[in-house]
Formats: sequence, structure tokens, C-alpha cells
Amino acid sequence: MEESFAQLPVLHSFGVRLFDLFWRTHLHESQVCEFHFIRRGKLRLEFTDQSFEAGPGDVVIIPANTLHCDKFDPSREFEVFMASFSWGEAEKPFFARLPGPIIHVQNDEQRGRIRRTLEGLYLGANRDTDFDQLLCRSIFHTVLLSVMRITTGQSPSTASAEEQLSAAEKKKHWLIAEVKRYINRNFQQQITLDDLSTSLGVSQYHLSRIFNEISGFSLPEYLTMIRMEQAKVLLSEGRLNISQVAYQVGYEDSGYFSKVFKKHFGQSPSSITLSQPAQRV
Repeated sequence: MEESFAQLPVLHSFGVRLFDLFWRTHLHESQVCEFHFIRRGKLRLEFTDQSFEAGPGDVVIIPANTLHCDKFDPSREFEVFMASFSWGEAEKPFFARLPGPIIHVQNDEQRGRIRRTLEGLYLGANRDTDFDQLLCRSIFHTVLLSVMRITTGQSPSTASAEEQLSAAEKKKHWLIAEVKRYINRNFQQQITLDDLSTSLGVSQYHLSRIFNEISGFSLPEYLTMIRMEQAKVLLSEGRLNISQVAYQVGYEDSGYFSKVFKKHFGQSPSSITLSQPAQRV
């Protein structure tokens, strides 16, 4: 093992990216290395003399100062975790160990572990203290080492039955986390089971069954819970009337909203607004 692999990489940027259309039509390069983990969609990575295909769960790592073009279909959803990084003396031996710019992560457990690590990194990436930045570098270091370990050729078939069961359970929990993330971001809109299943690439039946099994309540119940909690916050702030709050949390009919609110909390929306002091302007 190279001693240089022990040093932390420098993380120049990290986040969830929706690719700029310029990148799909022009060859471009970066002065630092690029890392992509594809969350949704497909990518065709083109260099001056060859091309590679990548899809959801795949890792793309491009050396610094390498001309390339990121081809994707702009009419379809395409989303990645994207990082720019430098790794000093470790860069050359690191890229020498990779099979190419695309790492196809076939093992669900390995893919889920990388994704969860990146999600944890995403939650802390915008914090500015020196300690937080050091922690982010350490987390990304873990991701790079995990990718390198995957490329050593470990076969997922060697996992024990217990490990495979654990992987299946982790996949279920990942699916639940994605459902909750989707609802938390889109609860103001009219969300359907078809929307959710299409977004996550699973059947409606499977999604409903797993969500009920793990969370203990149905998808509509969870959506209502999120909407009601947000509505209570808005009503407590006192800046919006009941109709406006209803619209803000996804209800076009304020009367129906009031019925759902009272059933959920045991009190009407008006009782919340009347209990708050008038807002000064």
C-alpha cells in the first residue's frame, strides 16, 4: 500500500449537481481531479480518442487536466454528487490502480455504502469551521479508499448469507430515506405513488410494501404528517392566513385542509392563529 494514500485529499468543492448543457457539447478540462457519483440518469463520458458509459450507482473519476465531454440527455433527469479534489502524491498511484474512469459498482451493499457516505458529506459540506472542513476531507478520503478497494476485484458472491441479508435490509432503509427525501422536497406539490415509484425506479407495489414494513405507516400518512407539521409552523408564524397556508403545503381547498388539520392535531387551524400575537409590520 502506498504511504501517500494515508494523506487526506484536498476537497475543493462538493455538492449535488445538475449538469450545465455546455459540458455536454464541448470538450473541457479542470486543473483538479473530478469525482462523480451518478444518482439518477445516464452519462456517456467522451475523451478525444474513446468513450465510456455510466449509469445510476456508478462512480466517475477523471484526472486533472484531462479533456473530456459529459454527454447526457437534457430531456431526462440527470443528477450526480460531484466533487473536485486534489490528492498530491497519491494521485498518480491512485489512478494507476483504477480500471478506467468509470467504476461500475455491481454490489448493492458497496454502492449503498458509498451513497450514504456521500449523503453524510453533503449534509456537512457547507459548514465553514476548520474542524468541519477537516471532517469533510476525512469523509471524502473514505470514499476514495472505498472505491479503490472495490477495484481490487472482491466478489460480492463471497459474502455470507448474513451479510447478504444485511445488504438487503440496508437497501430497504436506503429506499425509505429516498422516499422521505423526495416528499420533504416536494410536499407542496400534488405527489402521487406513480411519481415516487418512477423517480426511484421501483414498482408501486414494492414501494408501498417496503415503506409500510419499515416505517409503520403508509405513504399518504407520511405525506400528510409532513404537510401538517409545516402548516403548524406557518400558522404559528402568523404571516399567512389559513387559505395561504393551505396552498403553501399542497392543498387547493382550504376547507378540506382545515378538516385534515383538525383530525391530525385535534384542533382547528384558526385556534393556532388566534393563539399567536399579531405580527408587527
